[in-house]
Amino acid sequence: MSVAWESELELKLELTREELQRVRAHPALGNLAVGEPVHRTLRSIYFDTPDYRLRALGIAFKLRSEGESWLQTVEAARSAARGSTDGLPGDGSVERPEPNLDLIPSRRLRRRIEKAVARSVLEPVFETVVERTTRQLHAAGGDLELALDEGVVRAGSLESSLCEAELELKSGSPECLLHTAAQLFATAPLRLANANLADRGYGLALGRKANGQVIPQRAELPHLAPDHSCSHALALLVQSAAAQIAANREAVLETEDPDAAHQLRIGLRRLRSAVLAFRPLSDTTAARELQRHARALARSVGELRDADVLIEEIYAPVAGTMRHEPGLAGLREALLAHRLGMRDRVRSALRGQPWSLLQLYLALWPRTIERAEELSSVSVTKFARSALKKRWRKVADSGERLDDLDVIERHAMRKALKTLRYTAEFFASLYPAQATRRFIKEIRSLQEEFGYLNDVVAAERLTTICREGCPDNCDAQRAAGFVLGWHNARAVQAWKDAHKGWRKLNALPRFWA
Repeated sequence: MSVAWESELELKLELTREELQRVRAHPALGNLAVGEPVHRTLRSIYFDTPDYRLRALGIAFKLRSEGESWLQTVEAARSAARGSTDGLPGDGSVERPEPNLDLIPSRRLRRRIEKAVARSVLEPVFETVVERTTRQLHAAGGDLELALDEGVVRAGSLESSLCEAELELKSGSPECLLHTAAQLFATAPLRLANANLADRGYGLALGRKANGQVIPQRAELPHLAPDHSCSHALALLVQSAAAQIAANREAVLETEDPDAAHQLRIGLRRLRSAVLAFRPLSDTTAARELQRHARALARSVGELRDADVLIEEIYAPVAGTMRHEPGLAGLREALLAHRLGMRDRVRSALRGQPWSLLQLYLALWPRTIERAEELSSVSVTKFARSALKKRWRKVADSGERLDDLDVIERHAMRKALKTLRYTAEFFASLYPAQATRRFIKEIRSLQEEFGYLNDVVAAERLTTICREGCPDNCDAQRAAGFVLGWHNARAVQAWKDAHKGWRKLNALPRFWA
């Protein structure tokens, strides 16, 4: 069991089904109970975007069944440290289980959600169905309420059972709660309910293990000091990338969290960018083999990430504006099936030879760095300037002829921007923070514009995926055409924004100069 103390003073416990039955039949309960038990069926549907933006903000958005209608409730974390929440019910009910942001009474919270959902769509992620029995209790020191819950949490085809008890002090002294809890629950070891229903549902939807330890990991950049040699600096950067790669490989294997493939691909790119940055000093066969193995695995992981992008960045924005288009549901199912196939292929690669080869090089290659005289004899401060200048020239060559770039050259500029950004982040600790922060921010902004343009080109695969996934669904295939047309129209403005972004970046001082 797990126990949680809230501000209103309550105890939440996890139970087995057998333990729940024992509490229901406990002799002390008959002595404490006042009135008849109240039985209710509680069904709640939780909504989020395909890439779980509300979860990232600590927001739970749900619709709860209330007879023939539904009550909308939003819960936003007040304090991560305290783990408390604000429950904010809507001003009225809705007839169908469809979110209505206008019902959110808090203007500030409504704006946060609107911003998060912009260019996306709110869709059901999981639901809970609970049979709740509530008893009013009276003890010597006060009045309490006992709620016994038995039900399920469902996310797609996955299902997890739920058995919990909640004992809340309504009036009286805290000692009353302690004494009553001891009477009802002390015969078995307590398991405190650390996870709320939203945590359980998201954990199920993301395929996470019960202990919650397998989660995507973002990069943790090492701090480079002016007196570091290039060998020391490169070793730190490789170790950082290797840790990110290993953690997110595990997350891809063990969960369905879309951020896992994203962070794994970033880790592989950071590794390749670090090796590339120091290539002028150390261009060995082993280094090139490491690059080759990382590139091969990145290509496989990239297919899964691209499948995520088709759902999160291509399908979702259109679904948010055309909610009642009949073909969108079929298109979504085809995209989900396509992603499932890509995930299986990536997991095979992550368990097979591509990962074994990369893992071998990650374990042994850093030792060769320590013995490379050409790296150990040069300070990283001296080298950083030339490395950044080289990466900038790659971007500037494309930027100066931006209007003449074809699709392939735009993609090359996007990759050059990524490499420049990673290189700038590698060496940022060697320069004033204000200058590097602004420069990296503008690179990221421009990179996102080019990324969207690349996503629109890649979205041409929608028609093939739809044709293969639902060949007889004409509505879905028509919806795929709508989605492509919608994004092609927006790409015109995105290309204009890319021009503006390039001018802003090009006007900034080069912090390494």
